[in-house]
This record gives sequence, structure tokens and C-alpha cells, in this order.
Amino acid sequence: MAELNALTNSTDKPLHGRHRQVISDDLASVFFFVNYVSLGQAINVFGILTNMLSIYVFIKMGFRDTVNISLICLTMSDLFSLLTLFLFNLCQTPEFYNLNLPFEPYDVAFLTVGWGHVGFSRITCSLTAFISIERCFCIALPLKVKSILTPFRTWIIVLALFPISYLSILPIYLTASLTTQFSLYRNRSLLVMTYNNQRGYMESISSIVNNIIPVSSFIIIVVTTLIIVFELQRKATWRKTSTGNKTVSNNKDKKVEKMVMFISIIFIICYLPCEILFLWMLIDPEIRFDGKESNLFKVSVSILYLAETVNASVNIFVYYFMSSKYKQVLKKMIFK
Repeated sequence: MAELNALTNSTDKPLHGRHRQVISDDLASVFFFVNYVSLGQAINVFGILTNMLSIYVFIKMGFRDTVNISLICLTMSDLFSLLTLFLFNLCQTPEFYNLNLPFEPYDVAFLTVGWGHVGFSRITCSLTAFISIERCFCIALPLKVKSILTPFRTWIIVLALFPISYLSILPIYLTASLTTQFSLYRNRSLLVMTYNNQRGYMESISSIVNNIIPVSSFIIIVVTTLIIVFELQRKATWRKTSTGNKTVSNNKDKKVEKMVMFISIIFIICYLPCEILFLWMLIDPEIRFDGKESNLFKVSVSILYLAETVNASVNIFVYYFMSSKYKQVLKKMIFK
């Protein structure tokens, strides 16, 4: 565990001149080991494999239903989110750190694949919000939604969300870069992350641009999920008081609504740490990568990344138990 302590010392300030942080280096190393090296990486590998499997299943299912188009794009975003996070987690392992590399693993990983993961998590936010909105349209305009959201238009929208959402992390690359500096901890020059003199100005922009998508998506998903839950309860009450029989189409719509509801609820639970960290950073400017409470920031990020890993890895269970067609195709693939 001692090797992981180095991850919290990437700025390498002398110990006697360092601020006593709320979270010590030893405690931070415990969080890093659990969230990056052991539990987090195990869930990550599981998620990579299951998302690859889900993509294949959705291809087999076809794309006549617009919901399948949205879900395969969401699955692809989750896959790339997990792949970048896998590389980030790999850089946090003691074995990797002890390779005597010419750079600080946390610094380089944070700026490259770390922010790459953030970019794909923004795409996941946008796609989940779109899927929730689409389902609300099906509730509000059941007779018109298929003519409004055709498969072609759905493809255009979801594919456009990829570059638009990913560009939200651009401000960080206009502020941070990798430069060579002397490390007291390593006793030699290393490639580390530094910020230019535009940091103050760019961070004021970044705090808005980089968080507009997750915050707005979070609000949209919460509102639309409440609408879906209310509508499901209303339909259930109506069926109890009505003598009419359910139609197949209504039963199918209900299953899709429930599936989207569960995907949204998982998203809300897993992305809540992101919203808390965002608000915390607005209140306390020292909660940042190289602030006085850098350990608190890094530990918070590790918890956030673990939550995002869970969100990107568990949707296969929702698809399997909530979609009879998905289950049927998957069983044919496994037991053929």
C-alpha cells in the first residue's frame, strides 16, 4: 500500500511545508486501492465484456425500434467510458507505478485517459437524458411520436450527441499540459501536469461549460423519471378499474417505460456524487487537483469514477430482465 501513497504526492511539496489535509495520504491510498486497483477495476473488466456483448445483441435485434438505436449508442458510450477508465486505473496500480517511468502516472493518466473518460461520461449523460425524453414523448404524444422520431432522425440526434458532448471537456486542454519538472519524491525530473497562466480565466469558463451537460442531464432525467413513474402508476390504476383487456402494444410500451425508468434511476444514484462534487468545488476553491485539499479532491474523483463504473456496467441486467427480445437473442447466442 505504501507505493500508492506516491499517487497523492504528485505535486511533491516538501512535507514540512505542506498543508495538513482533511484526508491523509495513507487514507487516500486506501480509497485509491479499492476504487482504482481492486474493486473498481474488477467491475470495469466485467462492464467492458458485458457492454461488448450487449452491442452484439443489439445489432442482432436490429434497429427498427428507435429505442434500440438509442440503447446501442448508450452501450457504446459506456464501453469507451470503461476502456479509458481501465487504462486510468491501470496507471494507479503499484506495479505500474514502480516501473520507474519518466512521468508521474497519476498526472499523465488524469490529463489523458482520465479526462477521456469524463468526455464519454458526458456522452452517457446526454444519451440517457435523450432516452428519457424520448420515452416521455411516447407518453405525451403516443400517436405522433413515431412520425416525429423516425429511426433516421434518431440516428442523427444520438450520433450528433457524441462530438457535442465530448467538446465540453475542451477547456481543460486549453489550461493544463504536461511539462518536465523535478520531483522531490522521485529525486529526478519527471513529466507532470501543470497549468498555464490562463487557468483562472479558463476555470471560470470550464466550471460552467464542463458541468452544463451533467447538471442539466441530471435534472432532465430526474424530472422525466418522475413523469414515467407517475404514468406507470396511473396506467396500473386505470387497468384495475377498467374491464378492458390490455393490448400487446400497450404491454410492450409498459416494458420499455419500466426499462428506461430503471436505467434512469441507476443513473441518478450513480451520478449523484458528480453533482455533489461539482457543488462542493463551487463552494470551496481548494477542492481541486493541486489545491490545499488535493487529497480530498482525488478521493472524491475516485469515488465518482467507481460510481460511473457501476453505472456503465450494470445495464446488461436491466436489458436482460426488462426486455424479452434482448433475453431471447442473448440466450440464442449462448446456447446455440
